Amino acid sequence: MPIINPGNLGDNIPPYGKKSSILRRYTKLENERTTWRNHWMEISDYLLPRRGRYLFEAQNSRGKKRNSKIIDGTGTQAIRTMAAGMMSGMTSPARPWFRFGTQDPDMMDRYEVKEWLSGVERICRSILQKSNFYNSVYTIYAELGAFGTAPLYRQRSFDSVIRFRPFTAGEYVIAEDHTGKVDTLGRSFTMTVSQIIEKFVIQPNGREDWTGVSRATKKMWNEKSYDELVPIIHLIEPRRKSDRDMRRYDALNMPFKSCYLEQGGENDEMLFVGGYKTFPAYIPRWDVLPGDIYGRSPGMDALGDVKQLQQQQKRKAQAIDKMVNPPMTAPTSLRGKPSSVLPGGTTYVDPLQGGQGFSPAYTVTPRLNDMMLDIQEVQERIQRGFYADLFAMMINSDRRNITAHEVSVKQEEKLVLLGPVLQRLNIELLDPLLDDVFQFALEAELLPDPPDALAGVELRVEYISLLAQAQQAVAASAIERAMGFAGNMVAVFPDVADNIDQDEAMRQYSEILGNSPDLLRDSNEVEAIRQQRQQQQQMMEAAAMAQQGADSAKVLSETDTQNPNALTDLLGRGETV
Repeated sequence: MPIINPGNLGDNIPPYGKKSSILRRYTKLENERTTWRNHWMEISDYLLPRRGRYLFEAQNSRGKKRNSKIIDGTGTQAIRTMAAGMMSGMTSPARPWFRFGTQDPDMMDRYEVKEWLSGVERICRSILQKSNFYNSVYTIYAELGAFGTAPLYRQRSFDSVIRFRPFTAGEYVIAEDHTGKVDTLGRSFTMTVSQIIEKFVIQPNGREDWTGVSRATKKMWNEKSYDELVPIIHLIEPRRKSDRDMRRYDALNMPFKSCYLEQGGENDEMLFVGGYKTFPAYIPRWDVLPGDIYGRSPGMDALGDVKQLQQQQKRKAQAIDKMVNPPMTAPTSLRGKPSSVLPGGTTYVDPLQGGQGFSPAYTVTPRLNDMMLDIQEVQERIQRGFYADLFAMMINSDRRNITAHEVSVKQEEKLVLLGPVLQRLNIELLDPLLDDVFQFALEAELLPDPPDALAGVELRVEYISLLAQAQQAVAASAIERAMGFAGNMVAVFPDVADNIDQDEAMRQYSEILGNSPDLLRDSNEVEAIRQQRQQQQQMMEAAAMAQQGADSAKVLSETDTQNPNALTDLLGRGETV
């Protein structure tokens, strides 16, 4: 959370410090990033032409056509399918995908605890809905699939509590701490002269502070060149303890500092210096190899296939073109004379004088079926590399009689491959995101007062998205198989039922499926219902026995005891003399 927001959301303070040390570190991080840039640029060229910011000149020509190297868009479409599938499967705006709980399962049985947690969940989901989170997270998933790293910068907002801004490859640098957690984010971007003046010079009280503004920017402002672009650097990094007064907790002594500066200029002053309590960005990575900072992506693995596909499509088009419009030969006698190879055209030759018309220089008969099969194989490899076949299984299936159970089993098998990626995204993206949303909502006084039972209790987040449930479906299948096996055994060996705790099995199964805790009754309520049912059964049995006794008495009272029969013999009454 920014304590001092550079967007004039609070009282500004005079910037302090020298920008040379910040610029030196940013330059060092940028040099380390250089080894990744060529790889990222190729991915941009062949997969996402509109993504990536690598040169200042490129930022000035953002509307320029960039997809000149793409002939077959299978890779681009696969990334879009993967991003949409990740969004709907992990963070769908149409259904709940997270749930708050406690470490103590018995506490979750309390009505006031469940009610409060359910209300907090609705508030946090509403905050995310009103912000630009879902628009931003789609971009994040696409960046992850293509480049392997996708920073998401967050800021406090008076209108929507929290706002987000995703970054693309080439415009940012990152660094890790000793634990491998990203704690530094820098970015290079451009601002217009008018944006710089409005953001950093004009203070909330109406005064102007030109500290950190270069003479060139001042000159453009005075000349009314308001739309000229100026390169800006923004670096967020931890503050060293030697640079902080641990007894104070103002913006200049926060654990993280935020510095804005002009990339050029003759002075050594920064445009702005602020602070954050926590790191204000989430840096998810698809996969990180030992010693690397930036992530590895499916786009890097599939880049060879994508480039091969473009070459194959190009060669196929050339083969068809030569088959339809082959190179021609003609006699020298036709040179300079009217001739045509167009449909319906006429070329005059004299056969009596040995005249000869046009003929193909060579015959091209490409084996198009073989070429198409090879191209299809490459396209399928690309789709598998981006998990597009998983997220679009029903669309790509040629079978119309496939059962829902078969689809479910196939999805579970493929989703197991995404397990490590989902776990990393939970740790590096969703966990800190929900922590910040909860904290921002708490500071904005949007949350209801918690019940006394939650005093000092640590809350936990449980993910109940489609992908999270699919990952846990293996455990649900295990419960189903165990209960099914027990049911078969009970038919032959009834004592087997004594081993089954049906209440615990039901609770675990419902939790794995991501159902709300409100779906199942409290254990005390279940016990009361069972006792009431048992009492009702006892009363019904007693009533049945009483009714049976009354029926027996009625039968006896209506029995003829005057005539000899079995009953009179039983009562010891003989025939009357």
